Amino acid sequence: MSIVDKAKGLAAQAIHKAEEVAGEVREKAGPLAEKAGDVAAKGVTVASAGANKVTGGRFEDKIGKVTEKVEGVLHQDKLHQDKKDEPGTEPGPAPKS
Repeated sequence: MSIVDKAKGLAAQAIHKAEEVAGEVREKAGPLAEKAGDVAAKGVTVASAGANKVTGGRFEDKIGKVTEKVEGVLHQDKLHQDKKDEPGTEPGPAPKS
């Protein structure tokens, strides 16, 4: 067995192991990403409330608009993820608003 054959065999083993690890990571990433989106939405709400308090409500309408837009993006991402998880469906581009 030549060095090249050994290298090919080791490379094949490394690829196989990498595919296994990638599959495990993919399985764990979905729930973590969903949790992160929920935490981010709560953070946006808390941040907007804090900004309103600090500014004495002077910019409440502007802060509210930004909050709605950010939460809308987070909601679209969640819908996109939910559709991706449904069997037999492929999500398209997010609708423009």
